[in-house]
Amino acid sequence: MRRSRRTALAACLILAIAATPGAVLAQTVDELYASAVKARQARHFDEAVDLLRRALALKPDNADALVQLGFAELGRNDLAAARDAFSKALSLAPTYQDASFGLAEIEFRSGNLDAALPLAESVARAQPGNADVAALVENIRKAVEAAGSEARKASVAAPAPRAKPPLRRHDPVAGLMEQGRRLRTTGKLPEAEKVYRRALGLAPKNTDILVALGLIVGSSQRFDEAGHFFDRALAIKPGLLDARIGKIRLAIWQGDVPGARALVDDVLASSPDNVEALDLDAKIALLEADYTRAGQSFQRVLAIDPRNAEALVGIGDVRRAQGDDDAARQAYREALAIEPGSSDIEKRLAVPPPRKWRLDLGTEVSDLTNGLGDWTDSSAGLAYRLSPRTTISGRTRVATRFGRTDVQIEGRIDEAFSPAFSAYALAAVTPDADFLARYSIGAGASLQVMAAAKAFGPLSLNIDTRYDNFTDTDVTSVSPWVQAYIFDGRLGLSARWVHAADDIGTRADGYVLRADLAMTQRFNLFGGYADAPEISDGTLVPTRTVFGGISWDVNDPLTLRASIAHEQRPTFDRSTFGLGLTARF
Repeated sequence: MRRSRRTALAACLILAIAATPGAVLAQTVDELYASAVKARQARHFDEAVDLLRRALALKPDNADALVQLGFAELGRNDLAAARDAFSKALSLAPTYQDASFGLAEIEFRSGNLDAALPLAESVARAQPGNADVAALVENIRKAVEAAGSEARKASVAAPAPRAKPPLRRHDPVAGLMEQGRRLRTTGKLPEAEKVYRRALGLAPKNTDILVALGLIVGSSQRFDEAGHFFDRALAIKPGLLDARIGKIRLAIWQGDVPGARALVDDVLASSPDNVEALDLDAKIALLEADYTRAGQSFQRVLAIDPRNAEALVGIGDVRRAQGDDDAARQAYREALAIEPGSSDIEKRLAVPPPRKWRLDLGTEVSDLTNGLGDWTDSSAGLAYRLSPRTTISGRTRVATRFGRTDVQIEGRIDEAFSPAFSAYALAAVTPDADFLARYSIGAGASLQVMAAAKAFGPLSLNIDTRYDNFTDTDVTSVSPWVQAYIFDGRLGLSARWVHAADDIGTRADGYVLRADLAMTQRFNLFGGYADAPEISDGTLVPTRTVFGGISWDVNDPLTLRASIAHEQRPTFDRSTFGLGLTARF
């Protein structure tokens, strides 16, 4: 007898050990999710909740698992837990209709018919063939009608004494949060902020409310206050993903691209498949002009959520930045099919194709004192944008001085190495030169040291250098200058130092000050003063000049310009009148 018992016990142990590897192997997210769905469909809600929570521990941003968890919690009649699951799913995938359906079911069960009906009707419009949704809409409408009927009966006759129904416990914080979410998604940010602040008064340590308020006030450019909300949430729950992502958005809004990059890299190190973090990583890469990384991150978002319209818009932005407008429009159209009527996507589609050619024409007539006659200086330039970063151009200049005429031909290439740094190089030649340089070479660069902000910026440091070879002498000039914008970019100020030297040791220095003012969106003024040497027929001539002008953007492709200047030289004065135009096509 004892031997048989021992044999049975040994057999049980062997079976248990044999079963263990299978249990270990069934711990992947997909297997846990599939088992949970089967358990929920079999109405084993406790088992389904346990399996889904284990799946979410492995992959917290799995929107599908969150929706299934919400329905499993509904099966257990835990409305608060179900609401939390559906809300988190919508924060990851705002267009997830099953999550909205779950929230409508919660509002219906909670007796909040005014909130339940629009939610359910919205899902019904998106899924017209869904019988469950149609049934929920019908039930809510019947409940609304029944409630109205009861109210009418109560107004006619007093109700007979009856037992009071059990009081339904209502969570005011959850209701306020849902109301705030609806207001926020419809763009009513001030109203949403008021609702969230009421909720925060009831639950001051609710991190979801703190994060929502941080996002709202941050989008309203109250950056310090937004950061305070995110920091409060992180103090309550250190490492809270939503708050960390909120701080990434805040850095982007403030124009702190390096700071945003460091924050998003830190989040992706611990949550490499988080859809929101990947989307922000792609947007930061766009700001860095790293189009390869931006495209890869947006594609990873689509691999996780194929109906993510925001990622498709991002891919369109990447393709447009790379100069492929046709491919960009295709991505925008795919996004619009997912979110029909989106004004943001429609605006992108309404942008006209880029104009890659630019024609510049200009002419100046100068009147000289002391009976010295007139000078003329005319030019025609044509530029072509090879890519979003590279532009090549050519220019022909025809100048007359004291009855002599020179024709100069110039070629130039401009390259934007990053959004903040660009450079150019040029070469020019004048066949049979009389007074212009026989040949010239030049180069320059521009570095933006401060991005545009509301009150000040952008601020850039620039330099131009040139070498001119004349018949009798050579002249080298170097001109560093700084340019800054204030008043939301409407007023630009620049200061330039001019240094020139010839091959026999003659040196001259000076400066140029200039201001540019945008009077309206299409009408601009400029003016300035210069006390700087001018290279005239190989000679460094000291000059003092007052100048000004206007430009008018007639329409998007056409700009007209006019200018006037008065120049004082040691031997004569010169008054110059100029006209010009720029056409883009």
